[in-house]
Amino acid sequence: MNILLFAAFALGLTSCLSTSPDTCQSTALTPVLSATGPKTIAVNQPATFTLSYEIQNGCGTFAGLQEQANTDTRLVGVNIKYDGCNCPQTVTPAQTTYTFQPTTAGTYYVRFVGSTGYLIDTLVAK
Repeated sequence: MNILLFAAFALGLTSCLSTSPDTCQSTALTPVLSATGPKTIAVNQPATFTLSYEIQNGCGTFAGLQEQANTDTRLVGVNIKYDGCNCPQTVTPAQTTYTFQPTTAGTYYVRFVGSTGYLIDTLVAK
């Protein structure tokens, strides 16, 4: 009988110890508010664009850029990681850079994910 009582107590204690609190984590694609960069660039030279965006609360941090590319178009978004359950409700303006280096001459379209569509920039590589 004592063994059964001890086993039940140990099982109950183990389940209490292994319970983890809610972590309140997420990663979200955040709209780019503005993008500035060159209009022309030499082949094999980097073109750097400055992107402005907003972090929606005090628990958000930049988590990287998301990019999809095909022959002449780049689709770019900004990822924000929100980590915390009780976050100050402050909107923080922020900036990052996106660099693209064309390897052949031509016209490239860089599309930044915005709030109602895309901000489209055209880059000519000569």
